[in-house]
Amino acid sequence: MRLRWILFAAAAVQAQDFPEPYDSERVAGSPMAAEEAARTMKLPPGFRATVFAAEPEVRNPIACAWDPRGRLWVVENFTYAERPKRFDTALRDRVLILDDADHDGRAGKPRVFIDTVERLTSVELGRGGVWLLCPPQLLFVPDADGDDVPDGVPRVELDGFTIADGSYHNLANGLKWGPDGWLYGRCGHSCPGRLGVPGTPDEERIPIHGGIWRFHPERKTVEVLTHGTTNPWGFDWDRHGEGFFVNTVTGHLWHLIPGAHLADSYPSPNRSVYQRMDTIADHWHFDRGSGWKKSIAGAADAFGGGHAHVGAMIYQADQWPEEYRDRLFTLNFHGRRANVEKLEPKGSGYVGRHEPDVFFSADPFFRGIEISTGPDGSAYLLDYSDTGECHEATGIHRSSGRIFKVSHGVPEKPDLSDLAGVTPEAAVRLLEHPNAWFPRQLQGLQIPDPVLDGLPDDLKSTRDRLRRMSLLFSRGRLSRERLLEGIADADPHVRATSIRFLLDAYPLDTIDGPLPHFQQCTDAAILEVLKDRARREESAAVRLALASALQRIAPREREALAIALLAHAGDAGDAALPSMVWYGLIPLGRSDPAALVRVAKACRWPDTLRWISRDLAGRIGSDVKPLAALLAAVGDGQRAPVLQGLGEALKGWRKAPEPESWDGFAASFSDPADRDRVREIGAVFGDDRALEELKAIARDAKSPVARREAALATLIDHRTDDLRAICEELIGVKGLGATAVRGLALFDDPAVGELLVRSLDKVQASERAAVIGALVSRAGFARTLLSEVAAGRIARGEITAFHARQIRALGDEGLSRQLAEVWGDVRETNREKAKTIAGFKARLAPGQLAKADLGRGRVHYETRCAACHRLHGAGGDIGPDLTGSGRGDLDYLLGSLVDPAAEVSAGYRLHLVTLKDGRVVSGILAGQTEQTISLRLPGQKFTVERADIAKQEVAAASMMPEGLLLGLGENEVRDLIAYLMHPGQVPLPD
Repeated sequence: MRLRWILFAAAAVQAQDFPEPYDSERVAGSPMAAEEAARTMKLPPGFRATVFAAEPEVRNPIACAWDPRGRLWVVENFTYAERPKRFDTALRDRVLILDDADHDGRAGKPRVFIDTVERLTSVELGRGGVWLLCPPQLLFVPDADGDDVPDGVPRVELDGFTIADGSYHNLANGLKWGPDGWLYGRCGHSCPGRLGVPGTPDEERIPIHGGIWRFHPERKTVEVLTHGTTNPWGFDWDRHGEGFFVNTVTGHLWHLIPGAHLADSYPSPNRSVYQRMDTIADHWHFDRGSGWKKSIAGAADAFGGGHAHVGAMIYQADQWPEEYRDRLFTLNFHGRRANVEKLEPKGSGYVGRHEPDVFFSADPFFRGIEISTGPDGSAYLLDYSDTGECHEATGIHRSSGRIFKVSHGVPEKPDLSDLAGVTPEAAVRLLEHPNAWFPRQLQGLQIPDPVLDGLPDDLKSTRDRLRRMSLLFSRGRLSRERLLEGIADADPHVRATSIRFLLDAYPLDTIDGPLPHFQQCTDAAILEVLKDRARREESAAVRLALASALQRIAPREREALAIALLAHAGDAGDAALPSMVWYGLIPLGRSDPAALVRVAKACRWPDTLRWISRDLAGRIGSDVKPLAALLAAVGDGQRAPVLQGLGEALKGWRKAPEPESWDGFAASFSDPADRDRVREIGAVFGDDRALEELKAIARDAKSPVARREAALATLIDHRTDDLRAICEELIGVKGLGATAVRGLALFDDPAVGELLVRSLDKVQASERAAVIGALVSRAGFARTLLSEVAAGRIARGEITAFHARQIRALGDEGLSRQLAEVWGDVRETNREKAKTIAGFKARLAPGQLAKADLGRGRVHYETRCAACHRLHGAGGDIGPDLTGSGRGDLDYLLGSLVDPAAEVSAGYRLHLVTLKDGRVVSGILAGQTEQTISLRLPGQKFTVERADIAKQEVAAASMMPEGLLLGLGENEVRDLIAYLMHPGQVPLPD
């Protein structure tokens, strides 16, 4: 990807050389005057908002950093552009220095540090210069003398941050020094990359698929700390050095645990990550299904404003009242406010409790994007100042931008003298300062060794002891011996920090596990201390640090520490520990399965045991002995989760070798549900008696429907000789129709297609989509369907845009012509799509939308959208959850409906699978193993063995098809759009 540099001399480029930013925003109106926006901001009692800076001095601010002189360095990003332009490289981005030298509350004239960069998302200061994140690169601009003039051209320190063609707003961002002396950053899941210093071979690069990463400037090493989430855009550390970050869509608040795999809408590329950890918040900031009466009439606003969160500040100063201290504040992008989270310890980690929102802006252009504590204890809010939702479908308003200062009363002028010349006494005052801004600035200064050596080791509070540890460790002056001593400290926070610091130099597993060149910990003394600590550690938080440390230890050394952690039976239900221990054990499944069996024998944690079983069972095709050893080793209280993991692993398999210990293991179960699972697994192992019992269950009208459906699904997976007759018999049974249809679709016989068409009158309404889905999976079936539509015996509306695209994917030209005649053709050029969008927008003026029947709009939504999307807590999981999105923006909504392929995240791309039996199936990748792949389709999940696949393709197109509005009348389109734009749920019509 091209990155253009304009070389400059020691002085900054003259202002007249800087391209003048322009507005491309298409939404009418303009932002409030900055002073009015501050005056009308709704604040808690005693607070005041003032304008620290505004246009024309600052425009489009998106990130900031502080220097020890109390100056705010601000990123102005002008090159980010609307779709489809993405970035306007005729413009440039720059870094400004803002200084309130006279302490009147407003910055003076800004100084430009650099204005020759593009795609600039973040700035940080330290190590003799300025750090800039300009994806795909991390840059360092030297300024050793600190005169605010670059000493030379930017130097590339790190590269490999991909910018996606589609969801480019997920690009890497957010530089900030951590308490360990590493430079931290963030990246969204739609911009996966491979990170390394320039020249790193591809096989040694660190993969990133969304999450938090960090870079060590001296060691020149990078690692990805967390894997997953959607688009993290804010983080901070609390008084104990625990990191927290915020995110959009898939939960907004997360604990930064190195090695964690976190919830995401995309499947993990690591096939052994069977379950990812969830948000630590006990709430959402949008309505996920509380009932329509609680959502209408603006009440949805009470949830917090929406799914997009940017910026994070844990308030650790004394300018605000006590009740706000140690709370995490994040800016709600669409809600035009700050959400407040109370971080409470729970188990090994934390839970985030929702406290009342604050800092409500009345300015429709307010787009808060960063929040930071300043040296006076006030909070500084960066306002990007724009409209539209977070993907920028409506253009960029580049001529405005604000930075608001929020204080409680009038803040005092901060005393920065201790930072100007650090003496031993000054260093202690800074470490003990009530405002965390001061010790963080101290950590970035060049401090003489005698000052560091003279720091007292008897600081009283845990907070101040940890600050001292961080300062010394980041300077390489905290010895191995002191850290080993710290692991036995009386304070659990000191113990946890000592564990993290002791193993800091050993590389962390990547999302795929350790890379071949990794030199992970094999130090016998360290391993013995960790194992001993794990056995007798009383603090779950310290045990979490130990579980995280597993991924810095050489795989062959992980068994003993894992067994020591598993001895704590009370941790079985912890929100993090069972997952973190498993993530550390994943490499053993391939490198040492016998060790994994020994760990399982000691394990009484059901989830971890289930995942061990699932991993070993998934490898049964190449080596059955480890699974046989597992089944023989486990005892009472362990067998049920092992059985569950075995069933999950073999789902979709038709045949697998039977472990020699299976019969004895299977005979130990008496619970009816367990016995059913034993039958299903026995069928995979070729047990004919199990298959006959499953047939009897499927046909037994007295059995619960769920039990019959599971039995029928197993028969379908195994393709029994009489499967067609069984499915024909059960297709009309309530609750079994959709599964029976899946079985009938296996048979390429015109008579089956005719039967499926006739069954539309027999199956439940919820099962009709499955019937249509089967009819469009084969060319012969699809011809029958289209003939019935043409004859008027099946409503044209039964065929959705998804089905139409599936028919075209069959690759039969005659069939495609038949589809165009009967249903229509929506393949438009980009110009035609733009014209279509403009036409809809003209017909959907506010006056027209006000006439909409929202109940009827919900009916259209349920018919056309609900199979794929969740809204108000109900619906499918193929596409993104729409509840907290920017669906109130008509431009964004129409663009997504008419041209869904304009911006396609990698996880929502269409997978086309051609099967050897002639069927074509398309959907979103839901998961894969060495034996099977699974797709999410509207209304169902489809799992198939790889051996049955003739061809697999990933299309550039979105899973969401074009033509969703085709076939709707003008009033029906109006009703649907108005319903989607409505903030809350509405009742269905009688």
